[in-house]
Amino acid sequence: MAYKDERVVQIILEEVESLDERCDGYREEIREAVAEILQAERGHRFVKTNVVAKIGDLVGRVGTYLDKQTEKARG
Repeated sequence: MAYKDERVVQIILEEVESLDERCDGYREEIREAVAEILQAERGHRFVKTNVVAKIGDLVGRVGTYLDKQTEKARG
């Protein structure tokens, strides 16, 4: 990975760490989603896949996680 790409990833991860912990595991879930999105984009360079659908699935997964955590908090 080129230095410029590494710096972009570093900045993204720093921003994730500065997010409010809206529920237990929130930052970790976001960090994993970002990592998977970056991997999907990188893989898409070499093998043309439906990266938009994969990212949509990842966003949906995070949304479901947040919804479940919110339900738990409500009681």
